[in-house]
Amino acid sequence: MDIPHFNKKTLTSCIIISILLIGMSYSSHYLVQPISAKKSSSNDKASSTSTEASASNSNTSIALNPLELKNETYRWQNTSEAINPTLHLIANTDYLIKIKNPTDTKHELIIGSNGTELAKSSEIKPGKSVKFTFNANSTGTLEYHCEYHPDTMKGIIEISSQ
Repeated sequence: MDIPHFNKKTLTSCIIISILLIGMSYSSHYLVQPISAKKSSSNDKASSTSTEASASNSNTSIALNPLELKNETYRWQNTSEAINPTLHLIANTDYLIKIKNPTDTKHELIIGSNGTELAKSSEIKPGKSVKFTFNANSTGTLEYHCEYHPDTMKGIIEISSQ
């Protein structure tokens, strides 16, 4: 018994969509890994002064560094080596964001919501480091990206009440 032509097309489409969904699920699980900020130690607090802002005793610290993959394709990477990680922050908390630029081009971290800039680092030249503070003053979801590489260096910030 032959399967009608319409049913073959439908079956083929369902198989292709299933394969795509499985692939997207797999890649999102292994390529975007969430991180949590850790409280800085007393040594970090003592040396956390920058030209942008001074850290207070209640700061937590986040390290987020540019990474060049190949052909001048850049991503953000944390100390766990997650690429463009989701940052999980707690509302009404000051965070010290530390960025060290090992690449050969400049970067600048922008934190925003729906196209509105909420905070940013200074320009981070090749081989240099910057620190700045960010207060997650309310719950919600924000975005972060690089001023110069917004399509590839971007991630999500999830802010919860605890």
